[in-house]
Amino acid sequence: MVQGVGFRPNVYKLALEHKVSGWVRNDLGGVTIEAQGPASALEVFISGIKHKSPPQSRVDSLTVSSLKPGPGGPFTIKESAAAGPSSAMIPADLGLCADCRREMHDPRDRRHLYPFTNCTNCGPRFTIVKTLPYDRPKTTMAPFKMCPACSREYHDPLDRRFHAQPNACPVCGPRVYCFARGRRVEGAKALSLAAAALKKGEIAALKSLGGFHLACDVSAAMPVARLRAAKRRPHKPLAIMAPSLAWALRHFDISSRERELLASPPAPIVTLRKLRPASFGAAAPRLSSVGVMLPYTPLHEALFAALAARGFAGPLVMTSGNRRDEPISKDDAEAEKALAGIAGFFLFHDRPIHNRIDDSVTFVGAGEPRYIRMARGAVPFAVRLPLRPKAPLYCAGSDLKSSFCLTRGDEAYLSQYIGDLEEAGNRDFHLETYRKMTALLGVKPRAAVADLHPDYFSSALPAKLGLKADRCQHHLAHLLSVAAENGLKPPFCGAAFDGTGYGSDGAIWGGEFLSVTGRSWRREGRLRPFRLPGGDAAALEPWRPLISMAAECGPAALAKAFRLAPSASAVSTVLKMGQAGVNSPLSSSMGRLFDAVACAAGLGTSSTYEAQGPMELESLCGDRPGSGYKFGVAGKAGSMELDWRPVLASALAEKGRGRARAAAIAGKFHLGLAEAAADILAAMARRLGVKEVILCGGVFQNRVLLEWTSELLAARGLRPLANRFSPVNDGCIALGQAYFAAAGLPTLPSK
Repeated sequence: MVQGVGFRPNVYKLALEHKVSGWVRNDLGGVTIEAQGPASALEVFISGIKHKSPPQSRVDSLTVSSLKPGPGGPFTIKESAAAGPSSAMIPADLGLCADCRREMHDPRDRRHLYPFTNCTNCGPRFTIVKTLPYDRPKTTMAPFKMCPACSREYHDPLDRRFHAQPNACPVCGPRVYCFARGRRVEGAKALSLAAAALKKGEIAALKSLGGFHLACDVSAAMPVARLRAAKRRPHKPLAIMAPSLAWALRHFDISSRERELLASPPAPIVTLRKLRPASFGAAAPRLSSVGVMLPYTPLHEALFAALAARGFAGPLVMTSGNRRDEPISKDDAEAEKALAGIAGFFLFHDRPIHNRIDDSVTFVGAGEPRYIRMARGAVPFAVRLPLRPKAPLYCAGSDLKSSFCLTRGDEAYLSQYIGDLEEAGNRDFHLETYRKMTALLGVKPRAAVADLHPDYFSSALPAKLGLKADRCQHHLAHLLSVAAENGLKPPFCGAAFDGTGYGSDGAIWGGEFLSVTGRSWRREGRLRPFRLPGGDAAALEPWRPLISMAAECGPAALAKAFRLAPSASAVSTVLKMGQAGVNSPLSSSMGRLFDAVACAAGLGTSSTYEAQGPMELESLCGDRPGSGYKFGVAGKAGSMELDWRPVLASALAEKGRGRARAAAIAGKFHLGLAEAAADILAAMARRLGVKEVILCGGVFQNRVLLEWTSELLAARGLRPLANRFSPVNDGCIALGQAYFAAAGLPTLPSK
C-alpha cells in the first residue's frame, strides 16, 4: 500500500537526508526506486524505507538488486509508469486528519470550513479512483484544474499535499450545493440551509464520501420515527454521528482501544456501550450499545460547525442513504429518485463518486477490533493466503451481507459490503463492483467458488460470468476465513456458530464444531438438531422454535413456553407441524437457539430485524455470573452433540420477574454456552495437537459470548482466534472460499 499515502515524498525526504541520488515513481507494481550513493548511505536509506514508512502505508515485499552507477544528481520524483503487471494495492479512503481539521477551524486559513479539505494523510481514495496507478487524471478529480496555490502544494515534495490527488480549495475544487426556492445555493449558504433544516426537524440527504447519508436530530422523536417508517426499520439500531470525540467520551463507556479505533484514519462506526442505558433510545431501543462515528469528512465537520452556529450541539442520526435492503445511493439523480418521500432536504456536491461504499461498522471484542460491516476505510485490503491458488479466483460469497473475493497471486481481496442479494439492486451492485475491481486489480478470474446452497443467488453468479465453480460448505468457509487471516495451515479446528447455512447433508446447520486436517475436513460435532416450524418464519417469530424445542424438554417446560405464544391454536398448529415434519426442517442453528432463549426470557415473540432478540439478550448481560446453565454433551469425536434441552428447561424455570429474570437468564445462558464450547474445543485441540482454536460465525458478533469463551479457552492454555480483517458474519464467507480453493479441500466432509 504505497500509493496515495505519502510514500514517494517520504522516500524523497529519506534520499535528501542520506544524500542519495536517483528517483522514485509509482507503477502498476507499487513503487520503483533507483538510488545510488555510498554503500553505507544506501544501507541506511533502504532501512528507512522498510522501517520509517508513512503510517497508512504497508510494504509486503521489498526487492533489492544492484545496478551499475550512473551520473549523479538530485533525487527526483518521476511521473508514474502505466506499464507492467499490476500488483499495487488500491488505497482506501481516510478520515479527516488532525492537521486538516485544524486548518478548517482557522478563520485565517484559505481552507476555512472548506468541505473538501484533504492532504496525503486523509481524504478520498478508493471512492474516486478509476484505474491504477493512483494519479489525479485517473480519478474523478480530473475535471478540477488546480489553482496556482494548490498546484504549488501539489508539486512541492516537502509539502503535506505533495501529490495528494484530491487536493483542492474553495477557488478551484468541488463545491457543495442545494436548491432553495428553485435556485442553486452553494458553499457556506448551502451548509447553513442544511443546518437549519436539521434543527427544524427535517430529514436531510447528504452526499458523503461513498454515497448519501440520511441524517436527522437523534433527540427529536418525530423525524427519527419518520425515518424508521420510511426505511421500514421500526426497531433496528441506527448509527449516530457525534460532533466530537470529547462529546462521545461524555456519553459512552469508551475503552482505550475503542477510542483509538473511533479516531483512527479509517474512522469506522464503533458500537459503544452507553453510560446511561436509557439514553439514545430512539437510535438503539432496548440495547446497551449504539453505533457511533465521528465527522470523518470535511463536509461533516463543516456541517457540525454550521449546526453549532445555530446553537445545535448534539449528535445526528447518520444512516445509509437507501431504502431497506437497497444499495446506497451515490449519484444525485439516483438519490433524488430513491430518497424522495424520505428526505425533505438534499445537500449535494459536484465531486463524482466512482466506487459506491457504505460506512464500516466495528466493535472491540476480546481486545481486538472486529468488523460487522467491512466497507469505507477498510476496503480494499488484501489478506495474504498461506496457500497460493492455482489460478486467479472469483469467490461469490453468500447471499446475506454479501461481499465477494478476488485473488491475485496469494493476495485475497474482499469487496466492500454489498448487501442482501434477494434485492435485485444489490445483485446489480455486486456485478458492477466485480467489473470495477477486476479492472483495478488487473485480474481475470479463471476459476470460482460458491456456497453449497443450491438456491442462493450468489451460487448462480459464477455461471453468469462464464466461470465453473467449486462448492464450499457455508460454515467451513467461516472457519477458513479465520485460518486465512492468521496464516494457519492444517491441522486446525474451531466452532462455527451461526444463524443458518446449507449443510453437506441438506439440513440447516449453524452450531458446528469443525476440524481441517491435510486435504480433508470433518464435522466433529453439532448442536442437537430441532425443528423449525414454518421454516424461514421461525427467524421472524421466535416463539415458533421455542414451542417446538420446549415440547422436547417435557410438559413443565412446554406449559411455561405456552404462555409466550400468541394463542392456543397457534401452539397447536406449530406442534402438529413439527410432529408431522410439515414445513419444519431440522436445524442445528445456534442463532435460532438464541432466539428461543430470548423469547423464553420475555424479550418478545417477534423480530423486526435479524438477531433482535439475541442482541437484546446480550444487552442484559452484566458481570460474569458465578455459574451458568449446563449443556449436555453426548457422543464422541465425529458425532458429538451439544444438548440444549437442560438449558432451555432451566431458562423457562428461572424465577423472578421482568428485567431481573431476563438478566439472570441472559448471564447464565451466555456463560453456560461459553463453558460448553470451551470444553469441546479444548478436547478437539488436544486430539489434533494444536494450541490455536477458531471462534467464527455471526453469533460471535455477540461481544459477551466472544469474550467469555475466549477467556475460558485462554485459561485452558489455548489461543482463541476470531475474524479481525474480514467481517465476523457472512461478509467473510468469500475469503474462506478463497482458502478452500487454495487448500484443495473437498466439498463433502470426511466421515
